[in-house]
Amino acid sequence: MNLISAEMHKSAYATSPHPVLAIDGTPIELWIKCIAENASCEDDTFGLVPAQGWLLDENELNSAWKLLIPHKENSSTFVPLLICPDDVDLACTVIVVEQVVEKDKVIWARFGFAVEVINGIVTSVQWSKNEQKAEFDKSEFISACSELKRLTENEWV
Repeated sequence: MNLISAEMHKSAYATSPHPVLAIDGTPIELWIKCIAENASCEDDTFGLVPAQGWLLDENELNSAWKLLIPHKENSSTFVPLLICPDDVDLACTVIVVEQVVEKDKVIWARFGFAVEVINGIVTSVQWSKNEQKAEFDKSEFISACSELKRLTENEWV
């Protein structure tokens, strides 16, 4: 299983550190770029930022938080994870994960780019051909999401 945590990280195009999820100690934008998308990890040129915390539209932001939190067992959800820091909405580049919830784990089964968004919900995704996925202990995942929310609301300025 992979480890998931929340930490402060400065993305390539951000002016200061901000809260991010990290997989096995690697900030999510770099993990997706380097591991899931099989691209070079030598420099941080991806520059995307977390949807949770950065989205300007309140409805989109609330949806992004709600979709991230695992709910029903044996279900999957399209969760927007990363967005373009220039537009801070779901109309530009949006990295999406298919999040599968099982009894005691959360699986990020596949990653892709949002193709269509309706009322703040990603409805169509162009999935990556790379088969990389991540598996997390469900309680650890929920704890990391709570810490991400705390950092976003209390530490990020």
